[in-house]
Amino acid sequence: MDIPKNERIEDPCKEMARLAQDFLPLNQWGFTEIHRSMKDERLIYASQLCQVKFVWSGWDAQAGNSISIYYGRLHAPADKQRLVWNGEECHCWHDLIGMGAVLDFLDGLTPAESVDQDDFPQVIEQFRDSELWQKLAGKRRNPELAVRMHGAIWQHYGLRLFELFDLNRPDLWEQYMQFLKQIYDIKGRSSAIKPPLDKVC
Repeated sequence: MDIPKNERIEDPCKEMARLAQDFLPLNQWGFTEIHRSMKDERLIYASQLCQVKFVWSGWDAQAGNSISIYYGRLHAPADKQRLVWNGEECHCWHDLIGMGAVLDFLDGLTPAESVDQDDFPQVIEQFRDSELWQKLAGKRRNPELAVRMHGAIWQHYGLRLFELFDLNRPDLWEQYMQFLKQIYDIKGRSSAIKPPLDKVC
């Protein structure tokens, strides 16, 4: 199906940069652009604490345009989702909303509470109840909605979010890895996913 002209994005990286600059306090947290790939439709910003990666997910007739947003520690490579760290293959880019474990950890939930809860983390639920969500959710161009949701996350957690990914805070990352391991001890691990989802770096 042809994409309607008014929904066609000729330069996804330029559009993602515009959205990030318009709706995220990049300067406040010291983020600057470090990578842009037109071929892979990928844009990465980094600060002294972590990286944020925007990936253009494309267009479909139901949802319109969409993007995915991931967070990584400073060792995460631009072009790979996994790397070998301390001798083990692990996932190095992290989805805050799809997985939810990062926000549950920051909210102080126990692993059992994280597994048992049916709702999104509170900050996401509040955003979904907002007038802004109601205004934008029905539109077929949802990248703005995704970026604004991450803006709400940044505002809610502030430095605590970025510090979790800081390579200079291995204590925090170790606590998060233990939290994630306990989640998958409860949920179980799929033999089809390698490395397991609790192998993170």
